[in-house]
Amino acid sequence: MRNRMMLLTAGMLVLLYSCSEKQLTDPTERSSIKAMSVSSAPSAYGTFVITNVSSSKLLQADPGADLLSIQVPNIQQGTSFDSGPGSAGNQKWYLIQQGTGPITSTTGFKIMNVASGMFLEAPNSTAGSQLQLNGSHGFPSQIWTIQKVTGQSYYFIKNANGLVLTNVGGSTTDGTAITQGVLINNPTQYWSLGAIEAEAYRDDTVVRFFRRGNVSNTTVAFDEGKSIPLTYGTNNGKILWITQDAYASSQLKSNGQLSCQFFSYHNSALLQPSITNWTSASTPNITTTSNSGTGVSLLEIIKSPGSHNSTYSWPSTGVEIGSNIFLWTHESANGVTPAKQVLNKIAQSSSSTAWGNVTRLTPNGVSTQYRVNYSAGMVKKTSGDTVYVWGRAQTYFNENKILLARFPTNSPTSWTFWRGNSWASTPDTTSAFAGKITVGSGTTAQQNATISYVNGKYVMMQMDLGFFCDPSARGVYISTAMTPFGPFTTPKLVYTINDTYKGHFAKYYTPSIHGHFVNGKNELLLTYSLNYNADGGSCPTQTCFDGNQDPNFYQVKAIRVPYSLIGL
Repeated sequence: MRNRMMLLTAGMLVLLYSCSEKQLTDPTERSSIKAMSVSSAPSAYGTFVITNVSSSKLLQADPGADLLSIQVPNIQQGTSFDSGPGSAGNQKWYLIQQGTGPITSTTGFKIMNVASGMFLEAPNSTAGSQLQLNGSHGFPSQIWTIQKVTGQSYYFIKNANGLVLTNVGGSTTDGTAITQGVLINNPTQYWSLGAIEAEAYRDDTVVRFFRRGNVSNTTVAFDEGKSIPLTYGTNNGKILWITQDAYASSQLKSNGQLSCQFFSYHNSALLQPSITNWTSASTPNITTTSNSGTGVSLLEIIKSPGSHNSTYSWPSTGVEIGSNIFLWTHESANGVTPAKQVLNKIAQSSSSTAWGNVTRLTPNGVSTQYRVNYSAGMVKKTSGDTVYVWGRAQTYFNENKILLARFPTNSPTSWTFWRGNSWASTPDTTSAFAGKITVGSGTTAQQNATISYVNGKYVMMQMDLGFFCDPSARGVYISTAMTPFGPFTTPKLVYTINDTYKGHFAKYYTPSIHGHFVNGKNELLLTYSLNYNADGGSCPTQTCFDGNQDPNFYQVKAIRVPYSLIGL
């Protein structure tokens, strides 16, 4: 999929980017990683740096490891490289108590790496083996106890196999392997715990969920990833995931790689059984009758406005109203017909994944213009009688005004538009953009912006542009507001995107907020999508190697942000 808002030439984009990029947060809002002379006590759920006493180096996952690889990163030590949220995540760790009760020397912990969301693991029971990270599982190799050294503030960190974290020989060299060894009661095995502010982390469970695998009759790689909680009939408690351009399982080879070709469908939808079930095989696609008789698979839930090969429909934000789903959809140009934005109404089935008719709706003030793109967010009021919709109007490169519209749930085509002090039947598409929403000290948001409702507040997520070769700014920012009209707080940097492809930062876009995925830890789930590398500069444009195209670089990626960081 392409960046649908890029309206300028590539050369002009680069020039403007260099001139207009700006820092959205106070640069003094930085955390600091330092070797700790006094160790913190472990907590039931908290973020720490872990320092070897003999070397004063930090426990870290291999900084050269590919976050998207299925290979497990090795564990080593290194000098601090922290420079703010989302940086040096390979040197930051969550201690997660297993079970409840007071913390003692026999309390089991899992130790999660912030950068990858994977867990510290003993690969075997052999002394001298280098430790590694792996996805979460229930085996004892990921269970650790944290035992205080007698008379000290330091700790041994012991695996269920009886061996402890060891810096062999007390090496002070960056990159030295951290191994497991027999306890010898020596500073090479002493570790200081330094409690730091809670950090956003990569949610490896959700990332793995989107590695769909070769399951028949499904979509396996896609961009976009909007989620809609369902309440209708037996769908109550399920989640509908909406995708855009998607590869089919038939395009996967036996080695798990895609055959080198374009995606099969311009959209699809997955039906997740619950907010806690992250098993890909338990989440089928739905079908609709939209493409009946066209020769296009029914897995494409909304048909293209013209020829399937030359036009497309991209659904995005949406809500459930009664038994129906309403999706904002961008329709590409069809011959002399300009691009349009419409609503598509999909009839749910509560008995199967074969859903019903798709009805194309043309709301007033929306389908007749494209100056304001209403894909930035859609929220149904808690009273259930009104749906708020946010739009973006591009005013300059990577600068957009955020505008608000609404429609009653009993008449989804009857939109009205906020003009600053009243509602009108049409949006203001002049340069004044009456009703534009305040964000921080101004009225501008980035191109990658989306809004949702979480924990009693309206939440805006923004991302720095990710379509350039190795962009210097790759932040994820959060603002909040008490009303749908704003004002939104100054965007706060909460995460830095560090996915790489062939030695360069990967291309990313389509921010999404998923407040309904409550995990019991007061953390907000956010996602974005990858699309290999940006074009131009030193970044390679090739995505196919030896007949293989890696689906991991065309999938949804997830992070969790602590509520405490963003005032929720």
